[in-house]
Amino acid sequence: MSDLRLLLASLLAGLLLPLCFSQLPSLGWLVPLLPAALLLWRVGAAGRCLCVLLCGLVWALIFHHQAIAQRLDQALDGHTVQIEGRIAGLPEQTETGWRFQLESVRRQDSGETLPSLRLHWWGGEPVAAGELWSFETRLRRPRGLSNPGSFDYEAWLYAAGTGGLGSVRGGERVSASASASWREALRARFSAALAPVPEGQRLLALLLGDKSSLSDSDWEVLQATGTSHLMVISGLHVGMLALTVFWLTRQLLRWGRFAWAWPQLWLSAPVALAAAAAYAALSGFAVPVQRALLMCALACCMQLWQRRPSPLLIWLAALVVVVALNPAAPLRAGFWLSFMAVGLLIFGLSGRLALQGVWARWGSAQWVVYLGLWPWLVLWGMPSSASALLVNLVAIPCLSVFLLPLALLGALVELFTGWPLLLQYAASALGLLFNGLTWVAGFSPLVHFAFPGWLGWLCALAGSLMLLSPLSRLLWLPAGLCLLPLLLPHFARPDQGELQLTVLDVGQGLAIHVQTAEHDLLYDAGARLSSGFDLGEAVVLPALLASGVTRLDMLLISHADNDHAGGALAVQQRLPVERVISGEPERLAAGLVAEPCRAQRWTWDGVTFELLPGAQQQAASNDRSCVLQLSAGQSGVLLPGDIRQAGEYHLLPALRRASVLLAPHHGSVSSSSYAFIRQVAPRWVVYSAGASNRYGHPHPKVVARYRELSVEPVYTAVSGAVRFRLDGQVEPELTWHWREKARRFWHEQ
Repeated sequence: MSDLRLLLASLLAGLLLPLCFSQLPSLGWLVPLLPAALLLWRVGAAGRCLCVLLCGLVWALIFHHQAIAQRLDQALDGHTVQIEGRIAGLPEQTETGWRFQLESVRRQDSGETLPSLRLHWWGGEPVAAGELWSFETRLRRPRGLSNPGSFDYEAWLYAAGTGGLGSVRGGERVSASASASWREALRARFSAALAPVPEGQRLLALLLGDKSSLSDSDWEVLQATGTSHLMVISGLHVGMLALTVFWLTRQLLRWGRFAWAWPQLWLSAPVALAAAAAYAALSGFAVPVQRALLMCALACCMQLWQRRPSPLLIWLAALVVVVALNPAAPLRAGFWLSFMAVGLLIFGLSGRLALQGVWARWGSAQWVVYLGLWPWLVLWGMPSSASALLVNLVAIPCLSVFLLPLALLGALVELFTGWPLLLQYAASALGLLFNGLTWVAGFSPLVHFAFPGWLGWLCALAGSLMLLSPLSRLLWLPAGLCLLPLLLPHFARPDQGELQLTVLDVGQGLAIHVQTAEHDLLYDAGARLSSGFDLGEAVVLPALLASGVTRLDMLLISHADNDHAGGALAVQQRLPVERVISGEPERLAAGLVAEPCRAQRWTWDGVTFELLPGAQQQAASNDRSCVLQLSAGQSGVLLPGDIRQAGEYHLLPALRRASVLLAPHHGSVSSSSYAFIRQVAPRWVVYSAGASNRYGHPHPKVVARYRELSVEPVYTAVSGAVRFRLDGQVEPELTWHWREKARRFWHEQ
């Protein structure tokens, strides 16, 4: 068994290895790899492990090359075309329309086959899974924002097999309900049955894995209490269902009327596995469900073959099978959290003679998962819930032992008899559980930990495993020392008199982090989109945490336009902020109180800050932007917000030379006059604008103007977030472009 575990681990390493590559090697490298692998098989145990590793590497490389080749053609990027395709999965209704996956896609004019697309239809008609539609769609390559600490949207799309994105301009249904999927039909039927119950649609998440049935406030409650895993079809639910059906089948076969002459295991195991597979199909076979189903299948097979493999071997085999079927699956956080939770339970509970009784083992299981998953949550930038340990002790039995069986029984009764009462009872019980979770969430803080670097993270991982090992009483001191990088991470900050400037990639908007030796300032915070997506929460806050920021000395909002101020409230709610200043305090969102921008000057850690207020209150909103000048020795930075040429002329007497200039108004043609550029005389100009944005920023005339005056451009749409370091010298240092620094092969070039 040990040799088999070693071979499986080697195969897994080969399958995972390409995910570390910034670029994929050409397929030509596979020609010598396969013969080399076959030769190594005969060179002892080490050679066999290396052979299996190379085979896994070859398989993964072939998969990734094919996946990359199936992306949307560059020639169609940014073009509007007429396409036809079939709705896949369960469409998600948003605040502004519908978001869904489109498969079997082709162009209607040429018949060209297109990859699977993720579309958003603003204000569109309801769509259903399985329907065939014709859409007028503006297509783009699968590209996302690129910032330190934030969610890798491109990795998420790649793992889902999405080859392109699209914004629907108009559509027409080609074929309707005749092709609708059974999941969509079940959702419609159960939704109607649950309509009389307040918030009853939540139950669809448990029955069908329909995450869209939970509101944003529901997800906030679940996150605050560490119970998000309970409200989708998870591996836990699949395993519990399999065990329940297995036990019920065995009890039924022992009853006289249904006595089974053959070994009961030969019927109980397949029936339990079939029930688990049916329930897994309701979720669309998400990765955690795949893991649970595979482990159930392996356990059943081993029982039928009268073998007793170790739980670790079954876990490792399921892990390898999932990755072999989809080598991009490890790019999802759910993959690691699901598999690691089970692996930790095997490691932390196996062979513990001291754990007697159901409740002792149950409490120990919750402690193992709570502590063991802590480093993995940090790795994926997820917060920890202070109440998760205690809440799950109660919530998991309530939901898995009582509520889920009641919901499944109610669903079956409703399907076969049309009687919805049991289903509605389950929805009401779920509502009571949510009321309790909401009460706990009111005083349960979320704890955010910054990623401490790979060395610090590996130390913390080792520390958590020490505390869960049988020798934890002997290893508590070294384990505590290993956990210190997570509790007290060290982040490099500028020296005295130096300045670090990070312009974040927030699409069509602005957010800049200014850091000195002991102070932090945020200039603007990105937008809050009409779809509900908040860039302050999703991009700005993670980037600040990734730089070790625990509080802001100043939040400076240039003016109240959404692309500058929309994300500010989310940042203020999650980080202590000493002062908030804005050029238009009266127009800010409710709950965001700021003092007006007035001319003032101060020094932090040897760096000079100077505020230059914009035009008077009767002026246009853009010209009221609060302008910030920074000086570190002989180097300077100018952040002018959205001022136009009239605002530039107003400020000319107060402007000093600056090495780094943020292009006013994202490079609009109404800004960046010749007089302004010559007065500032920058070395670099940064355009903070979205890729292919509808405003055409930066305008070609403005780009040509800066180029004419020998100013080097930096585009956040191309480079992602960019960081400058000013150490008092004449020329600043462009430290990195994040898209290049963190590049992996699935990222757009």
